[in-house]
Amino acid sequence: MLTDLDEIDQDTVKSHNFWRVLLVFFLGVVCFLLTQVFTRVPLLGWLQKQMGFLVWAMSYPLLSGILVALSAGVFEESGRFAFKALALKPAKSPYWEPIVFGLGHGLCESIWLLRPLFGMISLVGPGQFVLPIVERLLAIAMHIGFSVIVWNGFQLDNRWQYLVLAILGHGLVDALIPLAGKLGLGTVELEAVFSGLTLLLVIYTVYSKRYYRKEESYE
Repeated sequence: MLTDLDEIDQDTVKSHNFWRVLLVFFLGVVCFLLTQVFTRVPLLGWLQKQMGFLVWAMSYPLLSGILVALSAGVFEESGRFAFKALALKPAKSPYWEPIVFGLGHGLCESIWLLRPLFGMISLVGPGQFVLPIVERLLAIAMHIGFSVIVWNGFQLDNRWQYLVLAILGHGLVDALIPLAGKLGLGTVELEAVFSGLTLLLVIYTVYSKRYYRKEESYE
């Protein structure tokens, strides 16, 4: 009888964990849609139609490019922070939570950005898709890393400092795109830099496991 109850408890836990993982992944997807597709992108589109902004951006192209890049960090990392604070309680979470959230966020972004290429598959060779796919895989890993940074703030009761760190880190990565020309970096060299930064984020993500509680086990 006790064995049967233990098996029922384990099945219940597994079912709960499955739906929890699915929820976290879904919220990661929603986070990208809200912070980028429905807010930042339309806002940037509106700004680009304003004559004053256009004149300023053309007068200071590097500065405007960096600020636009930093805005991605502000919107997306603030979105992660808000979802964690409001929708994913308690503050102390299992290690998988920021990883699954970042995966949902990154996959949604990748599908959204690559969708124009889907209709071109029959027009270009498979080799043309290698670099975009590699770039997106690196971006997904970065989104996981930035999610871990934001979550670490909750784990260590240092929320705002880690939020700022995530915003600056995200902004720095995106700022490399407008900076590439000034630094003399071509596409391949830029992707190599992104690969190095991604590796650092992956190492940090693995190191951060020590900050997280273990899932309850039923033995």
